[in-house]
Amino acid sequence: MSQFPQGEMLDIAPLDRTGWLASQTDDFRRWVAGSAVWRTYAPGQFIYQAGDSSKGLYGLAEGGLEITFPLIAQEPVVVYRAEVGVWIGDNAELAELPRMVSLMAATECRILQLPGRAIRTLLAEQPEHWRAFYRLSATNVKILAVLLAEALALTVRARVCRRLLQLSKESPDVEITQDDLARMLGVARATMRRTLADLADVGGIELRYRKVRVRNPAVLIEHQDEQ
Repeated sequence: MSQFPQGEMLDIAPLDRTGWLASQTDDFRRWVAGSAVWRTYAPGQFIYQAGDSSKGLYGLAEGGLEITFPLIAQEPVVVYRAEVGVWIGDNAELAELPRMVSLMAATECRILQLPGRAIRTLLAEQPEHWRAFYRLSATNVKILAVLLAEALALTVRARVCRRLLQLSKESPDVEITQDDLARMLGVARATMRRTLADLADVGGIELRYRKVRVRNPAVLIEHQDEQ
């Protein structure tokens, strides 16, 4: 018999097959399916903003999310563009602190929300499951560490190639503007335009209106480790 309380079960695909949740036990995934709710967001709509109180964890099933940090009030710094399978919100939820970053739908998104009250009830009754949430936090810390290492050690072209490879896993058409990509990587717009033009000239990408199409991933892979 399952050790988890059972509610009405949702179909939580594809999050049961990718990312953090895929590495958990069948019982844990069933608990999520009985506790979570689906949400949809339009492009540009905030899921939450820095300073908000936590309302749980969020798993991305469709679309793309933009994570920003309020370093400068008028123009927050883009930290990461999240892909399908990512879960976010653990830091504020588990530490019972206000949100440190803002989370916005970069495209139309379908998101699974795991409410904070369900998490708190589970951990109060079965504290052994703290390890599952700690693993999620460790995964997200690793992502930030990799981004920092890339910014310190790699060329702009290498960082652009890595980000486009990451963003094109689901589709070769990456819905992002050149200016947004520049903000994401913390480089000047002119530098980003030159870099993308160079990659287009060698057949790696094709520039479209508010999109970048990855035509030949091998070209991007060739440059992704430049220092």
